[in-house]
Amino acid sequence: MDIVRGVVIAIVLLLFTAFPPKAQSESPKLVVLLVVDQMRADYLDRFQHHWTAGLKRLIEDGAWFRQAAYPYFQTNTCVGHATISTGSLPETHGIIGNNWYDRTEGRLRACADNSDSPLISYDDPVEATLGPDNLMVPTLSDELRVQASARVVSLSMKPRVAVMLAGHGADVALWRQGTAWVTSTAYTREPVAFIEQFLDANPVANDLGKIWTRALPENLYLFSGSVDVSRPFEGWATGLPHTLIGLGDSPDLLFYQKWMASPRSNDYLGQLAEVIVDVLDLGQREEATDYLALGLSALDFAGHRFGPQSHEVQDVLIQLDRMLGRLFDKLDTTVGSGRYVVALTADHGVVPIPERRARLADAGRIPAQQIIDAAETAIRVQLGPGRHVAQFEEQDFYFEPGIYARLLDQEGALERVADAIRAVEGVAEVYRGDTIRERRNSGIAVERALARNYYPGRSGDLLIVPRPYWTTSVYASGHGTSYDYDTRVPILLMGDQIVPGHYLAEVTPADITPTLAAITGVTLARTDGRVLTEALGDF
Repeated sequence: MDIVRGVVIAIVLLLFTAFPPKAQSESPKLVVLLVVDQMRADYLDRFQHHWTAGLKRLIEDGAWFRQAAYPYFQTNTCVGHATISTGSLPETHGIIGNNWYDRTEGRLRACADNSDSPLISYDDPVEATLGPDNLMVPTLSDELRVQASARVVSLSMKPRVAVMLAGHGADVALWRQGTAWVTSTAYTREPVAFIEQFLDANPVANDLGKIWTRALPENLYLFSGSVDVSRPFEGWATGLPHTLIGLGDSPDLLFYQKWMASPRSNDYLGQLAEVIVDVLDLGQREEATDYLALGLSALDFAGHRFGPQSHEVQDVLIQLDRMLGRLFDKLDTTVGSGRYVVALTADHGVVPIPERRARLADAGRIPAQQIIDAAETAIRVQLGPGRHVAQFEEQDFYFEPGIYARLLDQEGALERVADAIRAVEGVAEVYRGDTIRERRNSGIAVERALARNYYPGRSGDLLIVPRPYWTTSVYASGHGTSYDYDTRVPILLMGDQIVPGHYLAEVTPADITPTLAAITGVTLARTDGRVLTEALGDF
């Protein structure tokens, strides 16, 4: 027996020598979160042949989750960014839309409204108050600040994006407000000196008169170069090239809107991010794990105007690929190629332009006022004259105070109002907000999505669902439903802790924060997402 035991021990030792256990990956020193506004999942399959740098590297060296989708209804910018940053759904984090009707104040409230946080402008004074108070749970960056001594940076063109990605505190939170760069007193009491120096040295106004041209020969782009049913900015044609000018010879709001829709706005944030990495030593402190978030909005601004098949959309992605390549090269050199982890996703997709889709199948637009008028007409029959509808915002329909209760008191009255709305062309269904949570585990997908989007006190009295390919958007293309073209987005993860490959599990962007928390050793209080263990090696 002793001889046998000795032989077994010798074999085990020999195997350990020949096949040593894999070394544990070091916890990353920098988390890089990239959210590409309006990037549909199918863009990766359709357009990746254009990419040679950063996006290509993420696809080839990272984990690509090909079946990622949002499980809720209100697929809009603020909701998506809150979901990504917290790892929770609207029913938990409380951000149900870009805006909702505040019943107490009787007004439309933006998701980043923050009454006690005035803005700090790096340009002309801006009168507004914005911050994170409407976000009901902590973000990944909040937990990294507390548990990992993180320096937190959030950059975007959009206020609601920068705020939701920054969370409840940040060393740098920066966005555009009208014609100015701004931050909020929620994050700092005075302008950040080195940011001010960068903005002064690199004024956006220098791009006045520049021309946005295709980065590649026109014949390499898919689809037509001119979208006849697009809705371009004033002064722009229906296809590239586009000149970055306003209404006159000086930079005005129109100029800045055009600039933000061009690839130059993404390039600007990438250039600024590289400077911040150096100034704040992001990822270079052994005792900390830092956080850098970029909300990249050019694709959304361009996509709304020109649609998902436009050359504008393709060109934004081509030039985004190059910008990300430069950023990753910078991080490789400064932080170290194995010392940072990257997650890339999107906040929502986008519907094809209805006028183009309608040439082949059912599609169209629903004027929001038509829904309000239909409801008002039906209510007057039940309750008499007066104003009964307070607000219709995206899916959420709000009655004036007391009207909902009065309709419930009259047998069948509320259902007759719902039927009047259903009769509007393009409307698929109408649900009661106060009972939708009972349908959270319904066998009907849209009911589950609505329930996961419902937050008491913020969501509407009625929830209105359009038919597929119908939209209330006034732009060429819109979003904000639970149809696949709006919900399906990419998830790409890259880093030493990530096992590269293609993954077909059904996942959601709410899984990103739990996964990054696991990699960085951060404990989260609660999430609705899960850790994507299938893509994690030993770390």
